[in-house]
Amino acid sequence: MAESPKEIRKRIRSVTSTKKITKTMELVATSKMKRAQDRVAAAGPYTEKLNEIIAAIASGGASLDLPLLQQRSEVKKVGLVLLTANRGLCGGFNANLIKQAKRTYAEEKEKGREVQLTCVGKKGMGTMRFQEYPIHRGIADMPDKPTFADARRVIDPLVADFIKGEIDEVLIVYPYWQGLGSQPPTVKKLLPIEPPAVDGESSGTLDFLFSPPAEEILADLLPRYVTQTVYTMLVMSHAGEQVARRTAMKSATDNAQEMITNLTRTLNRARQAQITQEIAEIVGGAAALQK
Repeated sequence: MAESPKEIRKRIRSVTSTKKITKTMELVATSKMKRAQDRVAAAGPYTEKLNEIIAAIASGGASLDLPLLQQRSEVKKVGLVLLTANRGLCGGFNANLIKQAKRTYAEEKEKGREVQLTCVGKKGMGTMRFQEYPIHRGIADMPDKPTFADARRVIDPLVADFIKGEIDEVLIVYPYWQGLGSQPPTVKKLLPIEPPAVDGESSGTLDFLFSPPAEEILADLLPRYVTQTVYTMLVMSHAGEQVARRTAMKSATDNAQEMITNLTRTLNRARQAQITQEIAEIVGGAAALQK
């Protein structure tokens, strides 16, 4: 049954209101995205410099026999961390991260390993709990502007468990920031830290004098490196969330505009049909009177 012009006008008003909301959310996400992108750019150089310093210390002959560098002969228990957003309306951002975490969880189980799951973000925690995955720890109050203290909240308990031998490996699922157009879900082994690569040709030519000893410097830098890595992942996650939300809201706004255009055409056709019918009735009535 064809809709009346009144019903079509009502639908147009409803879609127009929705369009205003999605357009506003798109603008807000764009603003947040720029600030989040700046935080990702700012975090990169510090992480790179830490890598350079650790590699230089290792090439200077420092012992790598430190707790955070210890590779376990047999991995029996894995700590798996899932980073997601606290809110939705960002396309497949959260769903893709959750799928990657579930895939990694299944792979570790197939290897006969016990998995200790940590969820950071309401969306991931809610989904994994609903699907009856055992959640060891959950952090649902991660702010939009994470700090180093927030990164320590995530990683410090895992570092403590790793040093005590309660877990043998730590994996983290996060959206790796490749640019505005790509933030693929990525799995990174966080602990144990992979020993820094040392150039064999240059290792014999470097001569460092360390004070305090190189082992003490390395022991102090490694926890900082782990915290900085988690902080970088948190800011990448927030930036990726805003990019995904902006894209989703722009698509919703464009779809709303297309619906308004189609409904307006339908309204015009309905009005024309109504006018044509009224004219036909008038002509028919006049013809009847002439008879």
